[in-house]
Amino acid sequence: MSNDSSGNPNELSSGGSRYHQVYPTLDETQLAILERYGERRKLKANDILYSEGDRHTGMFAILSGTIEATRGSVQGSRFLGTHGPGSFTGEVGTLAGRAAVATTRALSDCEVIVIDEESLHALVIAEAELSETIMRAYILRRVAFIQGQQVGLMVIGSTSSPPTLRLRHFLSRNGQPSAYFDIVEHAEAIELLTRYGAAETDIPVVITLQGAVLTQPSHRAVADAIGLSPDRLNGEHFDLVVVGAGPAGLAAAVYAASEGLKVAVLDAKAPGGQAGTSSKIENYFGFPTGISGQALAGRGLSQCRKFGAEVGVPIEALTIDCTDTQSFYLGLDQDECVYARAVVIATGARYRKPDLPRLEHFEGRGIYYSATFMEAGFCNNQELIVVGGGNSAGQAAVFMARFARHVHVVVRGDGLSASMSAYLIRRINAAANITLHTSTQIVELCGESRLEAIRWNRQGQIEHKSIRHVFLFLGAQPNTRWLGDCVALDKDGFVLTGADTGDKWKADRPPHDLETSRPGIFSAGDVRSGSVKRVAAAVGEGAAAIQAVHQYLASCG
Repeated sequence: MSNDSSGNPNELSSGGSRYHQVYPTLDETQLAILERYGERRKLKANDILYSEGDRHTGMFAILSGTIEATRGSVQGSRFLGTHGPGSFTGEVGTLAGRAAVATTRALSDCEVIVIDEESLHALVIAEAELSETIMRAYILRRVAFIQGQQVGLMVIGSTSSPPTLRLRHFLSRNGQPSAYFDIVEHAEAIELLTRYGAAETDIPVVITLQGAVLTQPSHRAVADAIGLSPDRLNGEHFDLVVVGAGPAGLAAAVYAASEGLKVAVLDAKAPGGQAGTSSKIENYFGFPTGISGQALAGRGLSQCRKFGAEVGVPIEALTIDCTDTQSFYLGLDQDECVYARAVVIATGARYRKPDLPRLEHFEGRGIYYSATFMEAGFCNNQELIVVGGGNSAGQAAVFMARFARHVHVVVRGDGLSASMSAYLIRRINAAANITLHTSTQIVELCGESRLEAIRWNRQGQIEHKSIRHVFLFLGAQPNTRWLGDCVALDKDGFVLTGADTGDKWKADRPPHDLETSRPGIFSAGDVRSGSVKRVAAAVGEGAAAIQAVHQYLASCG
């Protein structure tokens, strides 16, 4: 069994340096503030405040008595700790009404302040000093949950199964740790399949804490089962719907929600977009030692929830109807829909797939499109190839060099200076176990059930090389197919905005800079034609789009 989580486990103890930030004790003045947003309630010993998996629990602040917190795991119920007067319950997911990650029970007669979800949002926005204490604790508790050694969700699969790899990625990207059992590597995996009435042909198999067995589930089915997806979205009306939860989309949502708009953010995979897969972003302003893409996305997600934006993951926008000039209809997966007075398209771009025979056959079996700790575990002390000359490829090469015996960086051009940041080029040149191959291109993938070798054209010479792992970071293709003919696109499929919409603009007034050819629909980030493909630029565009959204909504009355 392996534990799928981010980073290294670091259990918090009462002697830990951050314990009092994770579990602060509020004083009488702070508790008095909380009481303005909630109501007092008396509990008897053994009363359950809420159970693991319950949604919309709100926050409980303890005035007297003691409560106990436990969490389920594959080894059984796990004791987390006891908390007395001045303590409060919850973590970041509490702000969004997501499933509780623990069960809390009164150990003695207690008196508590109960603050419901809506009032909790009002509290963290209005009470700046107290909000800082609560939000810091909530974020750190979520980190501790992700890093926990024992978890309730089980995944049974195989490293040679692409759906298994995609599922594990989905859970990891969304901060949902799981215990992973491989049918080849872990003897207990077959026993677990038998116990839960599943077979090897059913993998990946997900078993929830409540004992629900999901065979070959969609990501949405898993999210619904564990309380990750929203339960109050279908048919809702919003001031703004942001499609795409990458840096541009999250920034747009944070600024819009903080300025009073009712906002929903939709993403089919996870917060962070392509940036969320980056092991470390070192040239983002304000983080001199770098920050991982997932950590940056997590902070943006926490801000969205603080200001009340609904982040719907994994929910995919499939269509958009632009015929109504007062409201846009967005058709979603699962036959759901939402309505929006304005829309920000921030669906980003995906890596381009080279024209190689059997490429899809090897996806997840030696061909990868992200370089995370999960892939690093597959490639420990092995040779691998990173294909691409952009920053994502450079970050992947430097990161994987920490684990691999040797990393080969392959580019078709004659160098990296035209497309990669100088600091990454210096890292690559300085690494003893990274070799740059210019004027080189993979022409064939070899193997049966998984990748065993490649053939490449290296400066005019066709060579065979035993390589079991290839990482592809090639260019960008915009995620715009779902838009149909709603807005104008450039010749490469990116969204035209502002003056670039030309005669396709559909109103008498001039378009705003980030407005598409359809008034009320805006675009930001990598999906926009002419955008700078950098995280900071995407964040800036997402924020700038909201000023135009306000102007548009004001003109609509």
